[in-house]
Amino acid sequence: MKGIFYAVLGGVFLTLQGTANAAIGEHLGTWQAAVLTQGTGFAAALLIVWLTGDRSWKQLKQVKLRYRFGGAFAAFIIFSNITAFHHNGAAITVSSVLIAQILVTLGMEKAGWFGNAAIRLRAPQWIGIALMITGILCLSF
Repeated sequence: MKGIFYAVLGGVFLTLQGTANAAIGEHLGTWQAAVLTQGTGFAAALLIVWLTGDRSWKQLKQVKLRYRFGGAFAAFIIFSNITAFHHNGAAITVSSVLIAQILVTLGMEKAGWFGNAAIRLRAPQWIGIALMITGILCLSF
């Protein structure tokens, strides 16, 4: 249940961040909004690490180099979301992002990436994806 709570909390903050980024992007520019967002996010995360006294960051050398740059994806995520918000509005953008995340995640799990056992997609998963895409089409018309 704790995992669901954090997932919902993450979804709430992701939506709020996307809306704020779109507003910032209108005034400063899209890439400038990405810089501001990542900068304030870095400062907030650093403050939390400092306040909690968590020293696990010292284990950075154990993390594979290719995974250390995951945060760099955020610049493109923010740019894409801001641009999509301006073109599509919040509901379609968030729905499209969620469907894209689910499709990529299912593809990664089907391929067995990142050490996970490969899964076999069954009819319920395909039906669920089709229903979500239908929902997006209903939102956009």
